Amino acid sequence: MSDAEIIAALHRGRLSGGKMSRYPGPAPRDKDHAFEIQSAVRKKLKSWKHAGWKVGCTSAKAQAALNTDGPFPGPLYENRRYKSGAYVSTQDSNSRTTEPEVAFIMARDLPARDTPWSVDEALAAVKTVHPAIEVVNPRLPNGFKDVVEWYIADGALNHGIVLGTGIPPLRRDQYAKITAKVSVNGEWKYSGVASNALGGPENVLAWLANHLNGKGLHLRAGDIVSTGVITEVFEVNVRDEVMAVFEGLGVVSISY
Repeated sequence: MSDAEIIAALHRGRLSGGKMSRYPGPAPRDKDHAFEIQSAVRKKLKSWKHAGWKVGCTSAKAQAALNTDGPFPGPLYENRRYKSGAYVSTQDSNSRTTEPEVAFIMARDLPARDTPWSVDEALAAVKTVHPAIEVVNPRLPNGFKDVVEWYIADGALNHGIVLGTGIPPLRRDQYAKITAKVSVNGEWKYSGVASNALGGPENVLAWLANHLNGKGLHLRAGDIVSTGVITEVFEVNVRDEVMAVFEGLGVVSISY
């Protein structure tokens, strides 16, 4: 099958939200090819407003779960952006992998330039910091047993993003120390620290800014940046309620 056919199939899969019954073609050749397909699908979703980026597999636990060795970006959409406490609709075939993360909203652009953006420069462009939960849903047949190229092509597996109330930016040395504990249906079950994500969400932000610049893209004012799961990778069920409490940052919750 041609790239155009693969892009059309992934576009249909993203709109439907369900698990695809078969592969739309051969796996992308490499990560660059996969990102080209992801970008084409994003552009094809004309009625979905692009709201920013998630960065997947920033933690060793997430990399082990998805059998890869490094991070990759995927688009977030305004129509899949939720406030804390929201009900997020899913289908029976969805995984409902629920990822507590630290998220940023950008105050200004970080366009391409001759030198990479430093961590301090990236943080200086931040408007607010948020406790967040990303809902992850692989739509291709093998789910989390696939190759990373399919994860990237399939929008980095994003289903939606839930944001808690934002606060002003922290000092650089505070981000990696943020801790989170997570309850499912009122029972405390998981915990983690923000340094699990590439040593700290501030590092993820700078990585994304420079990675996008290398792809002819850039972070823009108003973009959400979700920086990757900092706890164990876990799935929940329909009718479950999840709350993540981030020390010094706030609370975010979701129900299915």
